[in-house]
Amino acid sequence: MIKAKRDLLNAAAILVFCGFAYYGSSLITEKNLGKTEADLFPNIIIGTVAFLGLCLLASSVYRMIRGEGSKLNINLQKLFHENKKVILTFVLFGLYVFILGYIGYFLSSVLFLISLYFVLADNRQKLWVVLLGSIILTAILYLIFQWALSVFLPTGVLF
Repeated sequence: MIKAKRDLLNAAAILVFCGFAYYGSSLITEKNLGKTEADLFPNIIIGTVAFLGLCLLASSVYRMIRGEGSKLNINLQKLFHENKKVILTFVLFGLYVFILGYIGYFLSSVLFLISLYFVLADNRQKLWVVLLGSIILTAILYLIFQWALSVFLPTGVLF
């Protein structure tokens, strides 16, 4: 029963996130860059995640109705403690999208990967290993997207 309640709240958070993501993808101004529009792939991903969120929502509602005592009793402090990593990951994704336009792809991606590592990792590596790994991964992804796929990544206002 507790898992059903947690899944219900996570499904609601996923659907809210998908709503914001769809709104953000609708703001893509450059259309018709090729055979498909620039917002096609993000909309496919958003639609897939929203469908999975709806499946999770339906499953959790079904489990709550089927279970005994389907009254929803939520302790927000306990809920935050149980889902701390999930909530912080969503917050980090939001901050990453927000700062991407200001400081550019490279710096914001390195900062995002380092902060995501500290949120999700149980065992801590040395900081220089994490920093080097995030710089190398970001540089490889930059080269792949910029040169191989000809996808323009944000340069940022400040840098």
